[in-house]
Amino acid sequence: MTIEMLLAALIGGAIGLAEFVARYRDKPVSALLSPGGLLFVFVNASASIIALIAVTAAGWTFGLPPETPPASLMVVRVIAAGIGSAALLRMSFAPAHSRAAGTGPITVLNGILRLADGELERKRALSRLSHDDLSGLSFERDHAALAELCCHLMREFDLSEAQRLGGLAAELSHRDDLTDADKLDCWGLELTRLVGERALRQAARRLRDRPRDDPGPAAPDERAPVPDTDHPVETVPPPRSPVAKTSRLAASTAARTERKSFSDV
Repeated sequence: MTIEMLLAALIGGAIGLAEFVARYRDKPVSALLSPGGLLFVFVNASASIIALIAVTAAGWTFGLPPETPPASLMVVRVIAAGIGSAALLRMSFAPAHSRAAGTGPITVLNGILRLADGELERKRALSRLSHDDLSGLSFERDHAALAELCCHLMREFDLSEAQRLGGLAAELSHRDDLTDADKLDCWGLELTRLVGERALRQAARRLRDRPRDDPGPAAPDERAPVPDTDHPVETVPPPRSPVAKTSRLAASTAARTERKSFSDV
């Protein structure tokens, strides 16, 4: 029975681990090793063990025939306890016509997540403000390139994230009470939530290492030659406009929502 309990705890803990890591994408290991992360995984694993004990004590066979081998029956019970406990922990109950948040076992998980959110936000704020990773950059000149580079680092990028970044860029651009350095700090903190500190640091280093294109001297004003009326002048068709390259963040016509360009938001 001990091995079965460990397997059930492994299933429930893995489900809680996956949910917690997906919530904190910038620093998953640090979030998992925090007290809130360990408590979240422990609650999910403990619920799986309790569910396995209850299923075994009740003698549930889940519709299997009586001649089923005990090992096969125990495997079914372990899987049912691990997955079923995760589903029960995430249940909530609310009146049918009420918009209020439901109550139930999910309240326990939400409380643990709020505890972890507060602790990790304080740690991340201290870590982000203690380093100047965007030194040498300018918000007005580099914010679009920095956002595009960070978004391309992510394999999957939601359309809502692109819209939120576009709204923040427009808001910061029209703020006259903030300096360019203040706007760049706010922009960098927002990008850190998406890709993490190390990725943002590498993206800023890449932009700093690129040579800046200085505008060349203005061409001298030359008078247009007088056309010769004795000979017909061949008309040259205007050059065709280059085809614009589609950004990886642009919306696609397929069924799946694709990335949208930061500048198109």
